Amino acid sequence: MASWDDLVSFVRVRYEIMRSSEAELWFNLPTTQERTQLVVVRHKADADGQAWAQIESPIGRIADLDLPLLLAKASESVVGGVTAEDGVALFRHSIPLHEGELTGFDLPFRLVVKAADELEELLTGKDEH
Repeated sequence: MASWDDLVSFVRVRYEIMRSSEAELWFNLPTTQERTQLVVVRHKADADGQAWAQIESPIGRIADLDLPLLLAKASESVVGGVTAEDGVALFRHSIPLHEGELTGFDLPFRLVVKAADELEELLTGKDEH
């Protein structure tokens, strides 16, 4: 059974962590060309107390985005979806930690970063996140 501590150890050897706390890991990852993408992984628990890793990356300020286009483009991803927090659109996906296979973290993690960066570039033309 994988734990949050197992996940932290797993990502430390694979990615450069920008900032961390007891229940969060922050990254600023290179994507394409000279672009980077901010991403946070949070330790969450569901209603039954099961541990999850929530992967989240900002796209842009909601007020500045074409929301129908955002939703249409986000629906093309095989993982995750769009959510909003404090006026910012985010691309988010969660994986259960209780299944024990941390190798299943890498692909969704990279896909969230890729989707958020592509959506940010398409919808804002900027690289703020």
